[in-house]
Amino acid sequence: LPAVARDALMRPWGILCDSEVRHSRGVSLLATEVTGIVDSIVRCPEDLRPQERLGAFPRQLTSTQLEDYHLVFWFDIRPFVQMDALYNIIMTFCILVLLIGASLMFSSDANKLIVHPVERMIKRVESIRDNPLMAMKMADDEFKNEEVAKARKARAKREKIQSFIEDLARCSLGASSSTAPMETVILEKTIIKLGSLLALGFGEAGANIIGHNMRGGDTAGVDAMIPGTRVECIIGVVRIRDFSTATEVLQSKIMTFVNQIAEIVHGVATEFHGAPNQNNGDTFLVIWRLERHFRRDDAVRMTELSVLAFCKILGAVQRSPTVAGYRAHPGLRYRLGADARVHLSFGLHAGWAIEGAVGTEFKINASYLSPNVSIASSMEDSSRLYGVPLVASKQIIKLCTPKMIKKFRLIDHVFVKGSKNSIELYCMDLDYRGVPMDTDNSLWFTWNVKNRFRARQFLDDQKGEKLKADFNVVEEFEKDPNIVLMRRRYTAKFHHLFGAGYQNYAQGEWQVARRMLSVTKTLLGGVEDGPSVELLRFMEGNQFRSPKDWDGIRHLALSVG
Repeated sequence: LPAVARDALMRPWGILCDSEVRHSRGVSLLATEVTGIVDSIVRCPEDLRPQERLGAFPRQLTSTQLEDYHLVFWFDIRPFVQMDALYNIIMTFCILVLLIGASLMFSSDANKLIVHPVERMIKRVESIRDNPLMAMKMADDEFKNEEVAKARKARAKREKIQSFIEDLARCSLGASSSTAPMETVILEKTIIKLGSLLALGFGEAGANIIGHNMRGGDTAGVDAMIPGTRVECIIGVVRIRDFSTATEVLQSKIMTFVNQIAEIVHGVATEFHGAPNQNNGDTFLVIWRLERHFRRDDAVRMTELSVLAFCKILGAVQRSPTVAGYRAHPGLRYRLGADARVHLSFGLHAGWAIEGAVGTEFKINASYLSPNVSIASSMEDSSRLYGVPLVASKQIIKLCTPKMIKKFRLIDHVFVKGSKNSIELYCMDLDYRGVPMDTDNSLWFTWNVKNRFRARQFLDDQKGEKLKADFNVVEEFEKDPNIVLMRRRYTAKFHHLFGAGYQNYAQGEWQVARRMLSVTKTLLGGVEDGPSVELLRFMEGNQFRSPKDWDGIRHLALSVG
């Protein structure tokens, strides 16, 4: 013991430590501060908190002896209490770290496997609700992500060391690399597929139907019969010529035949901002919407894009090796002649239409209804009557630039079914027989999901180019090799002579018109000019004498098959 402690023990025990429960007299070894040993003075046990002191006394004393004076030794255990407290703090901290780590791991798994997928699904549903046509882009983005993941996985397999380290870090050595997708992933992909199928099935005309029904989150009921919406648009009609004959000859292969042509029609129309709508076997309806916020220049561009799209479709059909294969079909050659070709006719008109659902609660079709749709069909019918591939109404010409208007030819002024007013008919001079079949073997590849995705991405890029300020529709028209080949027959001399003949026809000078149109009829070098033939046929029905009430307009009876 230190000398100070020994001296304290040898002195009389004169320290009184009385309390309410006991009277104590003794000596404290901690009553005097000792450097390095006693830092704080403690005279009585009561100077310490109960947990900081420890008493030792005889355990076999009777209750009487306990009430009398007896020896009790009190120890200051503050260092042990402090150490114990420190250990408790450390243990509490470790427990907190473990709990927080476990909580973070659990929440991470919950976020990764449940919360984030559900949030993504909600965002996708909201996006589809706001713009149902976005589902197709979602499907493409999802497929792109899948392909990127597959490429990364394949690259990781080639890098053995990296793969081993990653497996070791994931504690998945020896585990199978092919794991089943989570249910939330399956559900998310299912939502995208359903949205894509809705967009494909309903098209642009059904976007309002899908969006309207997806906004009602408080009920599972479906209300497809919503009121229609009036839209201003360019209405295009495409028809496959000699379709009845093709159906009889091709039988079960007619579906493949139509889909091969539809792929060209829909692909080109979409690239040029058209929206394919109905497909009734031999007829395709394509719409170019003129949105309310469009300026005059925007409407002009959409109109000229529709014209350019139809011209490109005609050339693409003739160039396609797949479609050209039907030229050698023995049945078609027998029924249509040795020079049998797959040929399309087009009609274009501009006006309003009601966009909405047609049908009942059992089956609906999202389409466009309007007299202007009937007029567009009449334009296509008249193309066959006049022997030209494309006929456009005066409303289309009004929305074109002067340079594009020069590409058209005025061929008649008529009343048609569905129109209260007379309509001037304009044709686009295109000889599809001048387009050769494409022999580039690089275009032959298997159409699988990946290649179709690449094709859609390419079309999206090309589609974006069409709205740029530096894209000139007329220049694209003039430099397109197919269009150049199809317009090669139609010289300035031909157009000048036909224009003069038509003016005499319109003014009632039918004898003069007869002489001029008889020349233009055979001026194309082995191919008769359809409008010249039709005007001559009409005038011949009146012995080439114009009626007394002739005002240059006639009623067009469309009875061609």
